[in-house]
Amino acid sequence: MTTTPTVTTGTHAIRQARPEEYDAVGRLTYEGFGHHLPGARQPDEQRLELLLDASARAREGLLLVAEDLETKRLVGTASLLPFGSRLSRQAEEGEVELRLLAVHPDARRTGLGQKILDESARLAAAQCAVRVVLDTAVDNVASQRLYRRLGYIRRPEREKERPAPKVQLVVYTLELPPA
Repeated sequence: MTTTPTVTTGTHAIRQARPEEYDAVGRLTYEGFGHHLPGARQPDEQRLELLLDASARAREGLLLVAEDLETKRLVGTASLLPFGSRLSRQAEEGEVELRLLAVHPDARRTGLGQKILDESARLAAAQCAVRVVLDTAVDNVASQRLYRRLGYIRRPEREKERPAPKVQLVVYTLELPPA
């Protein structure tokens, strides 16, 4: 994917992450999933590597960040991965997969997640994708509510059983307008 311009959305700028920010993006992703909280369940070694290795996500696709314009802190991130990426687990031909959408706990309930999703869909459409696909934990009800509100449709036929202790995933897609 190509370099994208910065999009300003109210108090945040959504843009492509810069290489010098990759470590911070990895920490943001980890914290966005709540693993830093006292008593939080920790990811297995493979998941931890995925969360922290933002440079791998940038090499495989487009690594987005949301920057708070006032504080200059990174407060959100998502990865857009094309079909065929080694980090994609859901994308089919013509699709872009959105993975690891994370908003720092301090920036939640500000509409930032929706802004990142909207910008991700716009960028996927600009890349001539026909749809965006994503997955989330079956018990992540708040995220699923947001996805449905934005027009994503659950695709149970694409969901696969995962062995315990892995969390079952649900799959959603968003049809994109023709480029």
